[in-house]
This record gives sequence, C-alpha cells and structure tokens, in this order.
Amino acid sequence: MLVSKAEVIVGMMRKQGIELDVVTYNTLMHGTCQLGRVSTACELWRKMLASGKVPDLVTYSILLDGLCKSDELEVALKVFQEMRNSGLQLDIISYLILIDGLWKAMHIEVAKELFLLLSVSDLKPNFYTYCTMINGLCKEGLPDEAYQLFKRMGDDDCLPNSCY
Repeated sequence: MLVSKAEVIVGMMRKQGIELDVVTYNTLMHGTCQLGRVSTACELWRKMLASGKVPDLVTYSILLDGLCKSDELEVALKVFQEMRNSGLQLDIISYLILIDGLWKAMHIEVAKELFLLLSVSDLKPNFYTYCTMINGLCKEGLPDEAYQLFKRMGDDDCLPNSCY
C-alpha cells in the first residue's frame, strides 16, 4: 500500500516536471524489495539507468539485498560483478549481503571464493562477515574450517563476543 502511494507521488512529480534523483530511486527500490517486489525494483533500476542517473553504492546494495532475498543469486552475482567493474569503491556490506545470500542458498563454494576475494581487496572482513562464514561452515559440518576462521578473527582486529 505504501509503495502504491509512493508511485502516485512519483507520478505527480513527473507531471510537474520534477526529475527523480538517485535518492528517490533508492527509496522506491528499497520499498519494493521490502515488499518482495524485486521485479519492480529491477524495472526502477532500468528506468534510473535510462534517465542517465548513476547508481551509487546504496543503490547496488539495495538491489543486491533484494535479489538475494528473492533467491535470484545468478542475477545478484552479475550485479556484484557490475559493481566491481564500475570502479565503485565497494564496502564490506556489499560483500556481506552477497556472502549471506550465497550461504542461505547453499552456494558454499561461491561464498568461500567471495570471502577469499576480500583478502585481495583493501577490505577486511568484519565481525558479521566472520560470523556468517563461521555459522555457514558449522551448519555444513565443517568445524575445522570454522575454527580456523574463528582464530583468524583476532588477526583482523575483529574480536569474537558472546552475542553470536
């Protein structure tokens, strides 16, 4: 219902000649993804690109999260690759969204590869990235690998705590 109201407002904006900016597109995409309407978010993405707007890290993260939660992992991986190719400075959240989605979809090897990519980037895994990996490894019956990552957390100044 809220997205319908937002769509009405966007229609009114367009009629008044008000151009949508990246923040407006991000807001609409986020809302549609939250409602499980990822195809609508993808359509907004296409409209945004067609209007000449340049997606930012927030735009990509919203789309990645929506795609992962909708089990559209192949598309999410393509979007992630596009992010990397675009010259955009990726953050750990982008990696975490995709790693979490890959684990949940049981794409274990791809999740491990993505985690390893962090070591060749300027980014370090954070607490949540480690916990996602350790949790996934434990669920897959790989406690030795999980323990090795647990020990490595301290090397990245990422101390475990009792919350996870």
